[in-house]
Amino acid sequence: MHSSDPSSPVPLAAGARSTPFRLLVAFALAAVSMGTVACGSEEPSPPPARDAGQVRPDAGGTPDGGGDSDGGTEPDGGTEPTPDAGEPPPSVFTLGAPSEYTISFNPTSATGFGAHVSRQPAFTGDVSLSVEDIPAHVTTRDALPLVIPGTESSASLTFIPDEFATYGRFPVKLVGVGGGERVEHTVTLDIQHGQAALDSSFGTLGVVAPALGHPEVSINAMAVQQDGKWILVGSTGTTGQRDVLVARLLADGTPDTSFGTQGVVVSDICDSDDYVDAVTVLSDGRILVAGGAISGTNTCSGPQRQSALFARYTASGAPDTTFGGTGVRTFQMTTGIATLHAVAVDSSGNIVGAGTADNTDLDLLVMRLTPTGVADTTFSSDGVAWADEGGDEDGLGVVILADGKVVVMGTSTDSSNTLALVRFNASGTRDSSFSFFSSYLSPDIKPRTLHLLPNGKLLVGGRADFSNGNMMAALVRVTSKGDEDTTFNQSGYRYVNAGFTGVKDSAVGTAVLPGGELVLATRSWNGEGASGLGVIHVSADGASVLRSHRTDLPGEETPTTAALDAEGFLRVAGERTVSGQSGSAPFVTRFWPY
Repeated sequence: MHSSDPSSPVPLAAGARSTPFRLLVAFALAAVSMGTVACGSEEPSPPPARDAGQVRPDAGGTPDGGGDSDGGTEPDGGTEPTPDAGEPPPSVFTLGAPSEYTISFNPTSATGFGAHVSRQPAFTGDVSLSVEDIPAHVTTRDALPLVIPGTESSASLTFIPDEFATYGRFPVKLVGVGGGERVEHTVTLDIQHGQAALDSSFGTLGVVAPALGHPEVSINAMAVQQDGKWILVGSTGTTGQRDVLVARLLADGTPDTSFGTQGVVVSDICDSDDYVDAVTVLSDGRILVAGGAISGTNTCSGPQRQSALFARYTASGAPDTTFGGTGVRTFQMTTGIATLHAVAVDSSGNIVGAGTADNTDLDLLVMRLTPTGVADTTFSSDGVAWADEGGDEDGLGVVILADGKVVVMGTSTDSSNTLALVRFNASGTRDSSFSFFSSYLSPDIKPRTLHLLPNGKLLVGGRADFSNGNMMAALVRVTSKGDEDTTFNQSGYRYVNAGFTGVKDSAVGTAVLPGGELVLATRSWNGEGASGLGVIHVSADGASVLRSHRTDLPGEETPTTAALDAEGFLRVAGERTVSGQSGSAPFVTRFWPY
């Protein structure tokens, strides 16, 4: 009995021929297909699978292109290779190296890692090793390609970053070529900053040129606020028509627009020549500067000549009117010109300035004012004292002791090595219990900085000029009584250079690190006379140079001042002339903590 369902199969009678039936089925399928098209169905036929029925060249087919003897009806359609499907033969060598390697700038040493070659027995040839995708400011110690002879299986590869290298992780490709083959191995270079190296992440390649908006700017001194902002002071304009300049920068070196006008305050004292050489920041953020101005005593009327200048500004850059009513105090010495090169504030808020006064010759000058800017008459009866060492003197630095005594550092033509140190009592009289005499006739010391150490000793930084024309950065340490401290490098003196033989250095800033080690920032000239920036670290006892390096920033730089910030970064500022540009402009940079 047959089913009435037309889709039910119709069995063939035993021994019946199948050809007519197959034709009928073919005609029926054709009709169904035509009917489907005629209906206009919107459902397209599914596309064949990507490998549907395709026989791979290595799929084991017969020579005439046919499939397996079963017509390719296996579940995988004959698309998978057989186990002996002709895998490429192994390379004649393999290359091995660490997957990651850390490097950092070190001016005195470098370390490398081993690149290893494992050869197949049949290959005994050389392998040429090269490196692709090396980051900027990174080189290899050895010239590439580096040949590993057939008799050897490894070679040392050293990557050397310079100070301007970008920090981060960078994949580089080691490439070995030998026996007609190329083998690759990736190594990730982890580039980190070096100890006391230039901070290349600061600004552009470690340098910021702040746009202060004024011509012919000179940066003479710097202070760093606790919040990381920079205070730069000096002048703007040509000599004879200079004005006082005070600028504040954000921690990243760009102008702080909340200070003055776009980060800058310019003060014209009496429409003549004014400048400042020293700055200190008070605990409440006010800024105190000292220098010189063509004026009378607290007036622009009457006869005018170069006078000692103090000025104080609020944290926003406005004149601090609690200081003398105008924020500016000038003092004309009756006997001649006067100027200030250093300023400090004692625990009572009294202001002490040091510099030079022209009496019958030039003498060390020291002045003390009350916090409101009035001359302190308890100090030498009129707030002014000086010391004549027998020649011409110039006061360049000042520190205040806990008992109110004041030490002034400077130069004297009557000193055997030009260095002068004088201590004044809190009353303004000279302290006869302190006396400095150099036992050395050469070199001449030109001091720049003065530090009061925790044990009461004094540390002077500057430069040493030798009779043969050499110039070196100088450190001098004296006892609390003014004697040369022979526990410091066995003599009290230490002379150092940054970088190579033939370099000349002059310290522009010094600092004492928490562990007692000393750091100097120098203006450094190479053998051709080009100016650079030196950084030198010296042990606390002066006996050892811990680090010495000379950095050439882009252009021609003239560093003028340096200071250590709360994080331990050595900050340096000055002026710089960029190649292709006329005139110089301020720059700031910083070095990582030691």
